[in-house]
Amino acid sequence: MERVDPNALGRERVGVNAFHLRPTAFVTFTLTFLRPPMRKRLWQLHSWLGLIAGLGLLVIGLTGSVLVFRTEVEALAHPALTHVAPAPAGRLAFDALLASAQRQLPRHEIVGWVVSPNDPARPDLLWMIPHGSTNWHFAPLDPYRGELLGAPRDETSTVTGWLLELHTAFFADHVGLVVTGVLAVMLCLLGVSGVWIYREFWKHIFTLRWGRSARMMFSDLHKFVGITSVLFNLLLGFTGAYWNLTHVIGEELAGAPEPPPMTRRLYGARLSLDALVADARTRVPGFRANYISLPWVPEGDATLYGAPADAGPFRSPYGSHVAYDPQTGAHKTTHDLRAAGVWAQIVDAFTPLHFGSFGGLPVKLLWCLGGLAPGALALTGFAIWWQRRPRPTPAIRERTAEQAGVGAGHL
Repeated sequence: MERVDPNALGRERVGVNAFHLRPTAFVTFTLTFLRPPMRKRLWQLHSWLGLIAGLGLLVIGLTGSVLVFRTEVEALAHPALTHVAPAPAGRLAFDALLASAQRQLPRHEIVGWVVSPNDPARPDLLWMIPHGSTNWHFAPLDPYRGELLGAPRDETSTVTGWLLELHTAFFADHVGLVVTGVLAVMLCLLGVSGVWIYREFWKHIFTLRWGRSARMMFSDLHKFVGITSVLFNLLLGFTGAYWNLTHVIGEELAGAPEPPPMTRRLYGARLSLDALVADARTRVPGFRANYISLPWVPEGDATLYGAPADAGPFRSPYGSHVAYDPQTGAHKTTHDLRAAGVWAQIVDAFTPLHFGSFGGLPVKLLWCLGGLAPGALALTGFAIWWQRRPRPTPAIRERTAEQAGVGAGHL
């Protein structure tokens, strides 16, 4: 049912009619808002937002640029853990792989399974929780032989895992998610305010006054980077803020307690993943399971996340999902993204748009370069502020020195 704003009725009956009777009200407000003092306040707001958020946006931007090439970086840093030799017979069945992994992990419970994507030379990734703990560890799995390629370890033990935690939460859990979410909102505000402040710069966008003062050079560079990257910054800022803030707000509203330490397997011994995958394909035509979630809390479901094989480039790998009872394997719910609303499909597109995973190497290079924009804006903005900061005149410096001398004489 559509939510009705009770104040909207009053606006419709009184405010709108009054507005139409006085058409100059909007013009008067606009001229008042955009008068020189207000423009100066907007520039001050833009400056302070930049100074406050600059360092954080620099870190987020640099780490994001590296994470665009996360797969490639991991392959260079850990080649033995990121490559498998495909077998002529193909992948083993899910049930056989799960049984093999469980034999190799007697003190862990498997709770998540990232199925290797279209690259047949990449291993699957298993997520598990040690008995007596709530911490998630991971280990790569050879899907052709059922062998783990390494011992379970924490995600931050890898180069890109460490960078991802820094990028998303500054190693501060939910507090960090809020901080980075607010920084993303500030990035959007900086983009909007910057476009308005420097709207005349479009006329001279490719004019950089390198031969003038340092302040002019930094100013032109700041405007050039800001104007040319504004849409990109708004995209990354909005999607990042949405993910972080909705995650934290959702958990706070749900009031979910902390999960208990893992002590036993929370799904039935006879649960067949192969049967679940086959059933999911009948419920979502063309469904390909890309992530298998097994319960890590007593009330959890066994859920397959994936997408149809013919999904377009602006679809995430996990937009559709099918949930089952973890004890009996009975079907519970189905979410086919193709039948979902417009907003759900927009949110699903956030993943490829944020990570630049929809256009191959050219898009990755562009996204990597775009990730440097917030850092460049932070550095050039600070340089502009430093050049423009009030400096004491010789008379003030002399008077300050005299006062310091008088104070010392009294001592």
